[in-house]
Amino acid sequence: MHRFSFASVLLLCAAAGASSVEPLVDASSVVKGLVVDLRYATEDNFLKKKVYPDSARCLLRKSAAAKLAQAAQALSAKGFRLRVYDCYRPRSVQWEMWKILPKPGYVADPRKGSNHNRGAAVDLTLATADGGEVEMPTPFDTFSEAAHHGYQGGSEASRKNRDTLLKAMEAAGFKPNRMEWWHYDLPGAGQFPVLDQPFEAAE
Repeated sequence: MHRFSFASVLLLCAAAGASSVEPLVDASSVVKGLVVDLRYATEDNFLKKKVYPDSARCLLRKSAAAKLAQAAQALSAKGFRLRVYDCYRPRSVQWEMWKILPKPGYVADPRKGSNHNRGAAVDLTLATADGGEVEMPTPFDTFSEAAHHGYQGGSEASRKNRDTLLKAMEAAGFKPNRMEWWHYDLPGAGQFPVLDQPFEAAE
């Protein structure tokens, strides 16, 4: 007969909890008015090529999608919608990015994985109520100081819009990336495994 210490039982329970992580969900089904503009499903990105299939969707962990819905609701009262550029990203695509820009802080090392690979990060911006463009300090995926949250250049309107997005996302429980005004992480993202599953495989 096997005997287990109390510590062993706790370790077994922790392992079981880690293996039953929350699923990826389609954020469009959770976030009201979400504008989906997945740049890696087009050639309009820093890779200059399409690396997502036409079936790509904005997939996020269930808790991240719920927080995003909270931010969207708060922004709706100010006349804005959310436009997402990237959500879950297969690890194979992370390798493609690393080959072009192997610069930690801007592109995560695929050997460790990005929070995008975990479905626990989102790249996004504001949109007008009718889905139009909103001025920000830089375009998406601009790897320069002008993309930092602390950047004080550019127009006053762009800085105000950046800060409006920041306040809504932080209030909903996201953590900003100080070097990229568009990138937000789910706290505790490291608890989720790095994935390389097809977009079609999620719920």
